[in-house]
Amino acid sequence: MFDVLNRTIAKGFIENFDNVDNKQVRIKYGLVAGWISITVILFLFSVKIVLGLKANSISIIVTAFHLLSHLANSIILVVSFMVTARPATAKNPFGHGRMEHVTPLIMAIFLFVSGIQLVEYSIHQVFSPHEIHYWSALPWILLGTIVAELWLSQFVSYLAHRVKSKAIGANALHHKIEAVMTLAVIFGVLFGHYYHYSEIDGYIGIVVSSWLLYLGYDHAKDAISPLLGQAPSSELIKKIREDSKKVDGIYESHEIIVHDYGSMNIISLHAEVSERLGPAKMHEITEKCEGKLRKVFGGEIVCHTDPLIEKTPETDALEEKFSEIIEEFPKVKSFHRFRVIYESPKRIIIAADINADDDVRESDYVNIANSLQKEVKKKIPNVAYCAFYITPKFAY
Repeated sequence: MFDVLNRTIAKGFIENFDNVDNKQVRIKYGLVAGWISITVILFLFSVKIVLGLKANSISIIVTAFHLLSHLANSIILVVSFMVTARPATAKNPFGHGRMEHVTPLIMAIFLFVSGIQLVEYSIHQVFSPHEIHYWSALPWILLGTIVAELWLSQFVSYLAHRVKSKAIGANALHHKIEAVMTLAVIFGVLFGHYYHYSEIDGYIGIVVSSWLLYLGYDHAKDAISPLLGQAPSSELIKKIREDSKKVDGIYESHEIIVHDYGSMNIISLHAEVSERLGPAKMHEITEKCEGKLRKVFGGEIVCHTDPLIEKTPETDALEEKFSEIIEEFPKVKSFHRFRVIYESPKRIIIAADINADDDVRESDYVNIANSLQKEVKKKIPNVAYCAFYITPKFAY
């Protein structure tokens, strides 16, 4: 029911509503979420500030001013998506999409500031309490603001879910927090009035401000990760690998690297192509792969050719033996591009790309490669040496 209502409202503002993979449509989602939030917040601020002044309630006044931090968050959301919409420039050749990742970090700072301000007001109310001017309609009007806040949170969360935007999602969470805070204020107003205990107003403020400080920390942690360069989802890696293998001539792909710039991705990968096809044909196949992936994922694709050496029964037997040796190394989870190179008629070189477990430190890579080489030379005869490349953590 709510999704139908949200969809109807959103479609009235967003053209090509269902084309969520389109950059311009995605930007419209952010702008609609921001502008509707700004409109509703300004209305709620006006209502709460009037109620707070009339009731002489610190908690109501504080929640009214706390709405201004949400207003700032919504303004930041609008500005960030406007900046994201700007085209690439010589100074910013990858566009401005990462502003979407900056927004949650700025929002986290506002949460910290709001939490600190609430602590100050709440402590003052605990030690120097004053009586609230209560009237019967007060809690009902505040309850009405909760309904508006919950609807706004649900609507913005719906938009965030459709385009998988953390920036929009963080904005939705703020509206839900405001609803919880208002509910606590209603409890404080009723308890303080009927039991003549005005200090409850301050204690509730301390609890709410502590929650805000925690959320500020949590949002900051989540916001910093994509700015530092977070790992792509396993679903994305799987789709890149599957789509690349749909190109005729590509047997497998590996060492996939994804750079996320918010509104676009830069993707590189190694594609295994039979060496029998020759350099020109191999290059043509990887160009087809780039074109296909570019249509699916947008941004830019770089496809590197890995010549696939023709296998023989002898090399298959050596690879099977090598696979058994790999199983003895718990820090190694898999390998690819196994090659046998003949140094001489009786001496061979074994090469392979190794995938270490995620928790293995890069400083251990050399030791792992050396230990693996010793074991291979011990168990496979006539090995001159081994050439092992351990795939870095950012490649999949």
